[in-house]
Amino acid sequence: MAMPGHEAALSHTVDIQSFSFKPGSLTIEAGSTVTFKNLDDVVHTVTAKDGTFDSGPINKGTTYTATFNKPGVYSIYCKPHTFMTGTITVK
Repeated sequence: MAMPGHEAALSHTVDIQSFSFKPGSLTIEAGSTVTFKNLDDVVHTVTAKDGTFDSGPINKGTTYTATFNKPGVYSIYCKPHTFMTGTITVK
């Protein structure tokens, strides 16, 4: 059990489905993890527009998990499908 005032880091899931990130915008607490799960039949990536991280290829049915320790706004996209964009806001 977490002590009052000491929030436990949370885990979040973003589905990659129908060539989009769902949800496309996510706000999380610093220290939280986000697992991106590819539900499409094609390979996708989760890549930060500022270059801070890149999942590499995520095949159908597999996941990529990132931990966000630093507050800020992270714009993400898929390298093979650059129209796929999203935002992770870390508080």
